[in-house]
Amino acid sequence: MKVIEPPVSMARCRGLWRRTLLIEADGTSDRRTDVRWLQGHTRFVDLRRPAPRPDFGGVRCKAELGAQQQDWLIRQDGFAGELTQSGDVFHWQRHIELHPPGPFPDEGRMSLSADVLVEKGVHADYVEHWTRDTDPGACWALDMASDTGGRALLLRVGDMFGWARFDPSGGVELSLGDVTDDEWMLTDSTLPYRERRTLAPRWHTPGRVLHTDDIDDIGTPITRTWLTTYTEGLPTL
Repeated sequence: MKVIEPPVSMARCRGLWRRTLLIEADGTSDRRTDVRWLQGHTRFVDLRRPAPRPDFGGVRCKAELGAQQQDWLIRQDGFAGELTQSGDVFHWQRHIELHPPGPFPDEGRMSLSADVLVEKGVHADYVEHWTRDTDPGACWALDMASDTGGRALLLRVGDMFGWARFDPSGGVELSLGDVTDDEWMLTDSTLPYRERRTLAPRWHTPGRVLHTDDIDDIGTPITRTWLTTYTEGLPTL
């Protein structure tokens, strides 16, 4: 007897997920890559980092990276943007990404098998298994732009947040973090020297202009200014 897998809705996907298995078209599998997907109402942030990871102890900025560390950074993947659904097909629209887009849309069919979320590629032959890492909690998101042509996404899901930033020079940051007592601490990032630093998002003009903390390539603290272009949910800062 054929087992009919239950349908999955976007609302069911809210929260933090970890990938436990990837099966490629040739049958090879991957259980080692650290893949985390934080999903809100529609916005998401996805980090994919190879294992093992080299030691980044003592590295405080981009200028202090060694050759081995730079090679590892290049082998990462990640993207952020908007998730849409048509039937059982989910489409990840990548507004910010580490690498250029492929020839086909990022689309997969989603189903549930016990507590495992199973994703099967539409345009590529792959299978991914996802397990929920945290319950969703309240969700909100901000799409933002800078006056220099940059883009950013700030996503809040319960006590976690996702942060994605692109600037015209080609710089991309994708990060996850925790919110504790109003402190926004970066815990996992495609720029490891950003980990254990605070993002400190705060309104300059409530609902419109936002400031965030950052550092430049040599580690000097800077403040970035963003204009809100889209709001999802009820942001609380």
